[in-house]
Amino acid sequence: MSRFSGFPAHVEKYVGPVRGADSREADGRDRGYHLVYCDHRDGSYVSVLTSGLREHLAGAPLPQEVLCTVHADQERYGRHLTAVIAELLTESRSRVGYGALIMNDRALLPDTEIAGALAAPHPYLADDFDVLLDADGAPVLQLITLLPITRGESQLVARYGRDALYDRWEQRHVDLTDIHRPSAA
Repeated sequence: MSRFSGFPAHVEKYVGPVRGADSREADGRDRGYHLVYCDHRDGSYVSVLTSGLREHLAGAPLPQEVLCTVHADQERYGRHLTAVIAELLTESRSRVGYGALIMNDRALLPDTEIAGALAAPHPYLADDFDVLLDADGAPVLQLITLLPITRGESQLVARYGRDALYDRWEQRHVDLTDIHRPSAA
């Protein structure tokens, strides 16, 4: 039995049922991970997550998978953001830690201000979601949430730290699952 065998049940417990997945094959090559789609129980949100990114073992204490949670009608944006960042990580054989900024020099998602993501614990799920434990209770996998951010928000983080951005989001009651939200910077 794989030490990751509890991964599907863990995801479904916190995020919702798995609706489907894209193949590891893309453009005639094995990209090294699947993109998995989970519908939240109330139907308002979808989470797009990787499965297989954990096989790339560079630079982190625990293997990782990444995900992005967005409004259900914004699934294509969540898919694009997750896929672009997963591709970057597999090509560079690297990992991300909480607080890492993964940015593009211009808007990454069409018709939005979103230019990248901030790697973080999931802002709306229980803390237990962020780490998968094995049958003995030992951590075996870290789930990194990609919070979509704007160029201005990334500059705020670079200048004042991520706590300044979190404070701004909290003051303005920002919905971090809405790709079309305005910048909080």
